Amino acid sequence: MPDPSQFRHYQIVQDADGNNVELVRNAEQVAVLAFDTQRLEYVHCHVLLEPLANRGAFEDACRKVQRAGHPAMARVIEYGEDEGNPFYITSNIDGESLRTFLMRLTDMPCWLAVMLACRSLETAVAVAERGDFLTDQPLDHFRVVQTGPQTVQVLAADLRVLDNGGAKKRALKSGFEKQAKFLKAFLLEQAGGKVTLPDHPVPAPEFMELLGACLFNTGPGVTVAIRDLKNQLLKLSPEHLSGEIPTAQKPRALLAPLLASYQDVARGVVNLVRIQSQRLDMANPYSMRGTLTKAGRGVLIEQVPPARVCCPQVLSADQAALKVTKKRENTALITVALVNEAEGTTCLVEEVAEGISLADLLKERRSLETQEAYLVLAGLDTPLTQLDAANLTIGKLRLEDIFLLTGLPREDARCAKLLVSKLNEWPAFNLVVRAHPTLASMVGRGTDPAVLLPQVAIKSDTLWHGGWLAALTKLLIGLESPVGVQAELSGNSRERETVARLLDEEIAKVFDGKPGTRGDFLARYARVIQHHDLVKPSTELSVTADMDRIQPKSRGKSATRSVSAPLNRDAVPPVAGALTSGSIVASPETNSIGFAELLFRSGGGEPAPPDSPDWAKAAAGAPPTLPEYLLPSDEVPQWLKTAVFIGGSMILGAFCAHLSGKALWLKKQDELKNAPAAIAVPKQAPTPPKALPVPDDVPLTPTAETPSKGPGMSLSLPAGATGLRDQLSREPAK
Repeated sequence: MPDPSQFRHYQIVQDADGNNVELVRNAEQVAVLAFDTQRLEYVHCHVLLEPLANRGAFEDACRKVQRAGHPAMARVIEYGEDEGNPFYITSNIDGESLRTFLMRLTDMPCWLAVMLACRSLETAVAVAERGDFLTDQPLDHFRVVQTGPQTVQVLAADLRVLDNGGAKKRALKSGFEKQAKFLKAFLLEQAGGKVTLPDHPVPAPEFMELLGACLFNTGPGVTVAIRDLKNQLLKLSPEHLSGEIPTAQKPRALLAPLLASYQDVARGVVNLVRIQSQRLDMANPYSMRGTLTKAGRGVLIEQVPPARVCCPQVLSADQAALKVTKKRENTALITVALVNEAEGTTCLVEEVAEGISLADLLKERRSLETQEAYLVLAGLDTPLTQLDAANLTIGKLRLEDIFLLTGLPREDARCAKLLVSKLNEWPAFNLVVRAHPTLASMVGRGTDPAVLLPQVAIKSDTLWHGGWLAALTKLLIGLESPVGVQAELSGNSRERETVARLLDEEIAKVFDGKPGTRGDFLARYARVIQHHDLVKPSTELSVTADMDRIQPKSRGKSATRSVSAPLNRDAVPPVAGALTSGSIVASPETNSIGFAELLFRSGGGEPAPPDSPDWAKAAAGAPPTLPEYLLPSDEVPQWLKTAVFIGGSMILGAFCAHLSGKALWLKKQDELKNAPAAIAVPKQAPTPPKALPVPDDVPLTPTAETPSKGPGMSLSLPAGATGLRDQLSREPAK
């Protein structure tokens, strides 16, 4: 088998027969699958077959696409001309084309057809808002990716960077409304004019023809009409779906045919990991769940692609992560359990992060509030600092790679309660990140915040600078919605506009090649939150107006603790520890606390809203500190209820009897007080010590003249006898 071809730092991917994997071949271009050896991700290399007629227009179009990224569009990583052949490199979309997917089906569920149409229209809007970059064959350049048992996404894998007259044809045609009516009428007819049924079929060829004609007529001038059509089609989709997409109708992953089978992967770790199930999670179809045989911890197993599919740097990065993540100082990085090679297959085993990923949180919440986003950003500074110190060759952090650990497994029912609660109402959480490349990350699955940043060389000590945090914030607060998430904006419009300007300014620094630091961005973000009074501190805490310095306070009783935002990376407080404990932690050197910890006070001394969960009373959401069998159960046993009822009744009855004077112990005391004096028993005299014995020949007879020792009885001594008291009280002879 010949060695893989190399174009600059892109290695062309080969199949099992040694042939290059071609994705597109037509009269304009040839696109092949390649692997970026620097960023460790798969890309599409597009080579134009004809020389450029207008090189300036080509470069302007590529530059505009680079600056206007979106999660639903492939990124333009690089473009140029090599030996007279124009080329451009785009990121990979891990799915089959929309035309191929629909052509191999005879029919499909009506709800799936509605979902495909809505997702395609959303992607068309995202492309049209950034320019006239939609190609003339959208069905060939839109790819279908399954992200869940019942959800799919349609993403734009290729964009039009050459003006071949297709834009003028679409501009002259005013046929979008007509094609939209045809598509809407067809789906309404198939659905019977109401919400679609789960088992109602739709002929795939007719649907493909109508959808293709509708997408061809989309453009920048009809974005409002596209949104209206999508909203009308959404009314046909059911609110809740049961079951999964049938196996024959599932979209295929692009890279799956080039990898080893799951049976081969299971055989490679059979002595080390016990595979729980080979049932795949469609959000991450390249991993299987298992349990370490010795340790008993839950892990994810996936294969490391062979040399013909990827470069050796991937295995080196996994081995480096294996050493780094096991160190105690890197607790915020997900641990790589082992890297094993057996049966000709190399496998990577990572421990399962039992928490909620940012991707899952946004799917449920749609968007976060600005103060909630600050909690995430401030807590993320510690993992990013550890990632920088580890010097690992990882260039991408997706929303799926960032986890909020709460001490509860993701399958726990209590996590559902957390997903619908605000972050400042959570009992405690900590953030961890995945510091090694995975197949899902390398093939382009998930949402990468860096898609909003330029793909240019930046002079910076870290990839996770202030601009990257600004791009992440845009996704968190809903200014840019991740794929498949329709953000619902909430909060004051003025504060959102201020935050949006701040984020745009920070991202503009990245385009200028001078990104800001994380500490500076967090400080500016904290000033915005403080200015709009999103957090009201309690009376015991005072927020300093000067955010440019941190002043230590006196330790006296009358001193108040000041709250100030971190100014730089060194001044950022240990937020991760504070988030873990759920309390406000002050620095050992000063009495200042971080601004993020103050958000946990939920508005200071004001009472919480009535609809918010009371985490102080209901500790169900707190991380368990005891084994599962020692945790209190929600159901109290009946015998315990009966015992408590009987015992409480007896105590209450005794208390009432004591107050009324009818208690048994009170009656016995009265009888002893009212007893006759004749039967009173005198107190027994103490036994004399052996040193002073009483003479045996002295008779002791009771008489009436002797003073009595008790009621009704008297003792007298004969003449010449000495009493015991006199003997003890007599002074010794000198």
